[in-house]
Amino acid sequence: MTEFQPLSHIEIIREPVISPVRGRQNPNAPRIIPRGNRQAHGTLINQQTSDAITSINRHREQVGISPDSLVVLEFKVLSVNQRETLITAFEISIVEEVFVKEDGVTNYRLLVQFPNSEILNRFVNERQLYEINSPQRGNLTHAQRRDLFDSLETIRKLDPADRMGERLNSEGIPTIPFIADIDLWYDGTPRGAMQTEQLLRGALRNLGGELLLDLFRTPSLLLGKVRLNAEALQTLLNLDIVALVDLPSKPNLEEKFDIFNEAPQNYQNARFDLDEEAPLATIVDSGVFAGHPLLRDGILIEGYDFGTGENTEIDLNGHGTGVAGIVVYGDIPNHLTTGNWLPKVRICNAKVLCNNPVWNTPVFPEEKRPEMMLEEAIRYFHSERGCRIFNLSIGNMNNVYSGGRQFPWAETLDNLSRLLDIVIVVSAGNVAHPEVPLGITRDEIQQQARDNLLTQPHKLIDPGTASICLVVGSVTRRDDFRITGGMARLSVNKPNSPSVFTRSGFGVNGSVKPDLVAPGGSFIIQQAGGTNQWIKNDHNVGEPSLRHTLDDGRWFRGFCGTSFSAPHVTHISAIMEHTLKRQLGRPPSANLIRAMVVNSATVPTEIEDWIKQANDPEDHRTQPRTSEYVLRTMGYGRPSLSHIWSQNNKVTLYAEEVLTLNSFHLYNIIVPPNFLNGRFEKSISISLAYDPPVRLSRKTYTSNRLWFEVYKGLSVAQLEQFRRTRQIGDEDELPTVPKANRTKFLPGYQSLQNSTVQLRTWKKGRTGGADLFKIPVGGNEPTITILVAGKEQFPHPDGQDSQKYALVITFEAQSPEIDLYTQIQQRIRTRTRVRV
Repeated sequence: MTEFQPLSHIEIIREPVISPVRGRQNPNAPRIIPRGNRQAHGTLINQQTSDAITSINRHREQVGISPDSLVVLEFKVLSVNQRETLITAFEISIVEEVFVKEDGVTNYRLLVQFPNSEILNRFVNERQLYEINSPQRGNLTHAQRRDLFDSLETIRKLDPADRMGERLNSEGIPTIPFIADIDLWYDGTPRGAMQTEQLLRGALRNLGGELLLDLFRTPSLLLGKVRLNAEALQTLLNLDIVALVDLPSKPNLEEKFDIFNEAPQNYQNARFDLDEEAPLATIVDSGVFAGHPLLRDGILIEGYDFGTGENTEIDLNGHGTGVAGIVVYGDIPNHLTTGNWLPKVRICNAKVLCNNPVWNTPVFPEEKRPEMMLEEAIRYFHSERGCRIFNLSIGNMNNVYSGGRQFPWAETLDNLSRLLDIVIVVSAGNVAHPEVPLGITRDEIQQQARDNLLTQPHKLIDPGTASICLVVGSVTRRDDFRITGGMARLSVNKPNSPSVFTRSGFGVNGSVKPDLVAPGGSFIIQQAGGTNQWIKNDHNVGEPSLRHTLDDGRWFRGFCGTSFSAPHVTHISAIMEHTLKRQLGRPPSANLIRAMVVNSATVPTEIEDWIKQANDPEDHRTQPRTSEYVLRTMGYGRPSLSHIWSQNNKVTLYAEEVLTLNSFHLYNIIVPPNFLNGRFEKSISISLAYDPPVRLSRKTYTSNRLWFEVYKGLSVAQLEQFRRTRQIGDEDELPTVPKANRTKFLPGYQSLQNSTVQLRTWKKGRTGGADLFKIPVGGNEPTITILVAGKEQFPHPDGQDSQKYALVITFEAQSPEIDLYTQIQQRIRTRTRVRV
């Protein structure tokens, strides 16, 4: 038997073929139906505009702010293509763009901001020309004017109800002065941000309120904290520049309980000799207890309190220390069993949460915006310590995603991920009190608990909808709960299945979220008196980690929550970043790290089959696509450290490239015949990761969309010919190829194309592989060709027309005898780099 040999991954280069994708703008947008009576329609639009402006001015004058600058109006249009006409002709900003379905018709809701009254008057003049069907050219040609106003359904100002947040809606307005979060629209420019802040300060001054901090600027919103009373709130809710007002976020509740009362055996023999080149990750949380014996000797290299009010970087809650233990050690149950306490990852401690003594849970300080604290912490440790892997096991229970636009936390983290080229691992969030499943038998209870995961209460929370971050849900390790006397107990989970409290996707625009899963504990059912109730602190099914105090010699604590799933992925990501740097001789891109981690992910076949049997009460399709249920609850599966090196029988290829949008790249790989013919289990995993600019103000959220498809036995020349001769009519459409050249990598690219990290796999048993055996004309051995394509979804904020990405392909043969590494290396085009 061949021994394990760590081998460097192989960099491949694409074929020298680039071709444009000739698509038309938004081909699926509905055709504009001409108005039968443009005069009447123009009069209606005039009345709506006049009413909205009059109302806006009246409310502005009540608080003494300028009535003629930065006016926000809602436009409802039938064709989103008119968006660019508005931007180009009137110098306005689209501050929010969503689509809504009403009576089977898709309408586009555009919130637009006019910079001043002069621009607003230009729009009014164009409406007058439209009303009389004038051929005169103003800011628009006759045709542009006709299409714009024919498409325009309504104009209005937002109502106070549109601006009231979830907590204010559900809990009511406090009767005494209170602190609230406030979000404001602005045009995305520094000048616009300054003007908007001046308007808000003036309004608060006249209302007797107070802006507690300077506004924090994201690409789409200005975020602040205000102190005010109920009367001032009602006035703010009528201001057109206000996007949202809400009470501060509630904590993301999780369970914790002590599980051991003594030090682990043999820990004194542990090696705590990590040097300054060892893997590194930052814990953005409630602090870390640096005095824990298993975190000694330089594992924690720096801690900093970013204004929590506790005036110490030490963890006073325990959440951050629990997260840190898993980031440092990874699989703690294995260490508890073997006694081999070998730390793998160094950590930095970014303290942004303080302990709430009422809830006994970590929370953000009431006077600060979380987005501001998170950005400050991440930028600090990236700049001062060169850290590129960050763990964020924090969620906003207020913001449950039910469709529509992205959340500010998520946008802030996505923007940092792209700008700093870092990996941020985020927990998907928990349901604190999931519905107790009914039933008598174990199977009945497990099935209902599974089905509950697909319902609205289990949808993702902010920032679990982040597009570029790696979002992690929870699975359970085991189902052998702790045996106790008394009442009957049942395990709700199969091993490796989604925990009963974890949250599910999809994310924005149907993107795959969570991306990954990892152990995070679970609950069990206790049956008493004919009723079922949760037991949330069973020692066996909790996820063990470190305790933040050493009272009575207790070193460990059990946890239940996605907060303790995320650090497993952070541990893997930090080691992956470190190993890739050694192999490449340079820092890997964050895209490559994400693609590599996701490439290692798997879902056990028995769990996949079990989840596909679920019943989603909200899925009313005639034939539900049950494979979606797996993506929504498990993402791409549970990752591992198996992909940090290649081996003789497992070969990982990679590419880091920049794709010009509206074009494509090709990678042609000759596959060793004995890999496909061999009598052993075999698989090919292909992952793609990219980091587009994001704007929550835009319907698509990500400015670019990339996807890939796989073909067999097709020469590069043939594929290029298919591409050149086909007129692309749909932005998602790929070239037509003969059926004999298509492959079945799962899931299909259509299911993943809105996701910034994608994984598709081909798996076969001992006798499988013939379906991929296709020799191209003029060739000698079978080939696969990977096509990576990309489209622009809205103009790049920085004017760029390209997108960075990483592609990873892993061939694995369940046979230690095959020298797959050498065979593939001899058959592919590789790039030779000079190490510096």
